[in-house]
Order: sequence, then structure tokens, then C-alpha cells
Amino acid sequence: MKSRLRVTASTAAIRQVLREALATTPGITQHGRDDKQMDITVPSRLPISPSDQAATQLHTQRPPVEDPEFEPANPEELGKALDSLSSLVPSELVGKFYREFVAMIDKYNLEAEEVQSEA
Repeated sequence: MKSRLRVTASTAAIRQVLREALATTPGITQHGRDDKQMDITVPSRLPISPSDQAATQLHTQRPPVEDPEFEPANPEELGKALDSLSSLVPSELVGKFYREFVAMIDKYNLEAEEVQSEA
């Protein structure tokens, strides 16, 4: 039967042990690298600023694009369907496909403007 040894330590004690271990390891500093190799100038708190990144989910349900009756109901569903269909485009034709798709969007936007101006 194995006996278990239970050790209790405070967070401060663990940090102190780690600091001492890092200080005595050649080439390692408190920042994790040799100061001669990398100058760390990043402040401890960085400001948060918005960026133009797409929000993504880890898992989304794949639309039934192989069903000839399927038709996306809104731009979000269209985006998911096109994402699914884009995996079928051969790598060497991706650029051409993209340019043609952008041209199609322009064409339909003009068509929508004409319909609105007639109304």
C-alpha cells in the first residue's frame, strides 16, 4: 500500500520558490528569457482597443447545401452556406472564384438599387 504525502503551501511561498529557481537557472530571468536575448518593454496592463476581427463560434451546424431545395433565408445563412461551399473550390481557382463572387455581389447591389429607385 502506497502512502501519500500531503503538502500544503501558500501562493506566496510557491511564488518565492519559483523566483529563486528562475534566478539560479543560467540564462533565465524573471521574464522567462535571457535579458540579453530580448528586451521586454510591454507594460503590465495593456489598453483594450476594438479591432476588425470576425467573430466565430467553435461549432456551427453545417447548412444542407447539397439539398437542391435549400435556399438561405438571410445574409447570415448565406455566409454559412458559402463557407461550406468554399471548401469545394479547387485551390488553384480560389482567386478566380473570389473575383467572380465579388463581381456578382456588385451586380446584385446595382440591381437592388434599380428596383428601389423604380419603387
